[in-house]
Amino acid sequence: MLEAADIRKKTIELSCKSGAGHLAPSLSCVEMLTVLFRDFLTYNTKNVKDESRDRVLFSKGHGAYAYYIILNELGFLPNSELESFYNGASIKGCLTKNSDYMIEASTGSLGHGLPIAVGMAHAFKMQNMSNKVVCIVGDGEMQEGSNFEALGLAYRFKLDNLLLIVDANGLQAMDRVEDVGLDNERLAKVLSSYSDNYSKIDGHNETLLKEKMGEFFTNKNSNFSILFCDTVKGKGLKPCENSIAYHFRCPTQDGYVLGETDE
Repeated sequence: MLEAADIRKKTIELSCKSGAGHLAPSLSCVEMLTVLFRDFLTYNTKNVKDESRDRVLFSKGHGAYAYYIILNELGFLPNSELESFYNGASIKGCLTKNSDYMIEASTGSLGHGLPIAVGMAHAFKMQNMSNKVVCIVGDGEMQEGSNFEALGLAYRFKLDNLLLIVDANGLQAMDRVEDVGLDNERLAKVLSSYSDNYSKIDGHNETLLKEKMGEFFTNKNSNFSILFCDTVKGKGLKPCENSIAYHFRCPTQDGYVLGETDE
């Protein structure tokens, strides 16, 4: 059974043992990924390409390490890929599509995941298929105009099978989001105007995540849903928490010794 504390520990280990950056953006989405895969998504651990599976578009592809750990825990991603990460593995610092591992799209060039998710959700509805589509984006990524074109289409086509999750950790690659684009309070208000099925919660609270995700997966929705999650970049590793310096930098570069977590 997936547990957030275990996923976070293994995510930190993956980065620190390999020297790979992008650890901090991987830690802000641990709880949302854990609850999503543990409690709600439909998938077949014996057939990774089962067409009845729900689709996850992890658009913030630069923060994918917890996602890799979960795919490994479920048996989709082999141990060898983690063991050789940053040293010959096919998985990279940003997501590269691999249908054998249930990685649905190449992301990391921001603003791509949501348009793909909207296309998938629309295709499922056109074919009267029951598959759900979940897209996880970063708050900095929401500065991309392609995302707002996709939001307009999601509303227009009443994609009640689509859930957009915003990992709102307040930071992007080189600055705070409020110093580049909209601050998150304003962004949240803008997004709330696109959907009647909108919630803003603590993205590290598994009880709230389960409640709000449950509304999407079990209720009859009138249109697509948005879950705006307030999170902490680098959550669980004090040197990285809420720090501009650690978007890509691995903490071992600054003397951190694996196992010195503060949580």
